[in-house]
Amino acid sequence: MDYKGKQYEKKPEWQAELAKDVAALANASGGTLILGLEEDRATSVPVGANPEPLTDQLRKNYREALVWRLDPLVECDIHFIPEDPSAPSPRGLVVISVPPSARGPHAVMGFKDARDHTLRFPYRNDNNTAYMNLTQVKRAIAAATSLAAGRHGILMANHEAITTDARSRPGPRIALTLVPDLPGAFPIDSATFHAFRRELAQAEMPFYGRDVFLSFGVGPRRFTASTGESRSRHVAHFHADGSAAWATEGPLVGAFDSSDEALHNPAQSWHSDHVVMNVLAILQYLTRHSATRAGASGTATARLTLSVGANGRACGLASDRGSTAHMVFSSADQQLAVGQTGLLLGAADGASLLVQAAAGLLADCYQHFGVVEAEQLTHDGKINLPAWGRRSHEMISAWAQGVGVDIRTNP
Repeated sequence: MDYKGKQYEKKPEWQAELAKDVAALANASGGTLILGLEEDRATSVPVGANPEPLTDQLRKNYREALVWRLDPLVECDIHFIPEDPSAPSPRGLVVISVPPSARGPHAVMGFKDARDHTLRFPYRNDNNTAYMNLTQVKRAIAAATSLAAGRHGILMANHEAITTDARSRPGPRIALTLVPDLPGAFPIDSATFHAFRRELAQAEMPFYGRDVFLSFGVGPRRFTASTGESRSRHVAHFHADGSAAWATEGPLVGAFDSSDEALHNPAQSWHSDHVVMNVLAILQYLTRHSATRAGASGTATARLTLSVGANGRACGLASDRGSTAHMVFSSADQQLAVGQTGLLLGAADGASLLVQAAAGLLADCYQHFGVVEAEQLTHDGKINLPAWGRRSHEMISAWAQGVGVDIRTNP
């Protein structure tokens, strides 16, 4: 825990100071920065509050500073604790939660300016911040490289296992795999299996409802779940280290493009609204497995594939936004599109960060279709309602309100 009496923007060269404090915690075992609490320098105990204005611009400035001054970026959670949440201009504390990082060592770029080409590797040493020497940097890089290679191998193996599971229906399929960078753990035993089966059998899943999983099993250090014994709409694997994977039937619709010929011959295309809903629902449950069931924390990596199958025709992306019919809006068709992103587990502002992660994952995937991003989601964690088809408004609005995600209604 590190207390700061004032917000960083009140200090000269505040960007480098913020980056240094965040990197120092990430390069150690993680920690929390609390801005707005004065501390006793001798005892490091907070002695008085100094609440200051809390604005979305402040959070944006801090995130931009970390992107600008850290290499690699530290995935941290910046959230506010207001004195009076109902106040039109709230004041309070800024809390920056920094998880232990498997992607280090993290360097602060620049001494006074990011362009002076210096790199410093800070770390917490008890209550003080120190800087790594060359030997420490080399050791940290070697350890992080070895860990990353191992986790990437697990990510690819788990994704291969879910996409080749014979219980899935043949044809178009969405598959999503999540692997925490620092593994968690939960026991594979009879008591845990019965609790797991009971929980999933009774669960009400966002967008899917009840009876998503009705068949359960055990594999090597994992539990499995599916809609049925074969030709299942949903199949999922939940691993003992907190990794998880889920494959579901792909939402295809007949859609038209702008050519005269195609207006009489609709082509099978991915229903973009339903793709986004599937990713939100699956990612929400997989992160819950990692953070809650397996106790993993810090960062994780997610991998998404949209596949029409070996014998399927290449598809584009379609939407019914602004039209009663589905229209193709992508410039390229694909048999397989892949996206990958990093995300933060177990954060205080979990729902907003979930949307941010889904936005990054879908953008990486949609670019295979010649589309920059999934416009239904914003990269600051909001639902962009005007980008959804009208038939999806009620469902996505209900989900957003239920989990506490802001909805943007202006185009």
